[in-house]
Amino acid sequence: MRRIFAFLIALLMMTGAFFGMAYAEQAAPSIWEMLGVGTATEIPTETPQPTITPSPDAFRFRDGIRWGMSPQQVKALESVNMVERVLQDWAIMVTTEKVAVSRFTADLVFIFRQEQLKMIVYEFQRKDADADYQYLTGALCSLYGEQKDADPTMIKVLMDAVNPGRYQADQLTKAHGWLTADGTAVFQYQYAPDSFGVMYVAPELGGGLYQTNGL
Repeated sequence: MRRIFAFLIALLMMTGAFFGMAYAEQAAPSIWEMLGVGTATEIPTETPQPTITPSPDAFRFRDGIRWGMSPQQVKALESVNMVERVLQDWAIMVTTEKVAVSRFTADLVFIFRQEQLKMIVYEFQRKDADADYQYLTGALCSLYGEQKDADPTMIKVLMDAVNPGRYQADQLTKAHGWLTADGTAVFQYQYAPDSFGVMYVAPELGGGLYQTNGL
């Protein structure tokens, strides 16, 4: 009787081990299943992504550069050599020589966040800064309409996010602003006695033209 009982226990243990092994083999997915392919004979394919066509009124910078482009895409369109500096999620590309802007020349800075173009800045150094500033204001008005008074604090906050201390609050003057059809903000401002800038800000950064605290 004991032998029969021991035999039955051994048989049950063997049966349980077999089914346990079979279940383990069935439950353990293959690498292809984990990748969502199914079988080893199937080749993973990328899901086609819809092509986004920019709106006709979307902001377009020199040489067709648009918001959201990567540093590599901008380099492919901008003919002037640039040097790059990375700061956490931000990347800055600065031209190694001045570029032509209107009837002047300026340093050109492209600013990226997480590999997407978010800001563009021209910086001018001029001996006759006041007259040249006024001329450039007229040129911008011819493109974007009448200028509005802009909040210098907004300009400093935007630049400080990337290059802290580049602009001093007490030297930011003559701040003007324009808003394009797609929401791009354009700022013109003087940041030193002989220096002024033009900053283009992507719509998602919220480059508002007015101080609205308390409204």
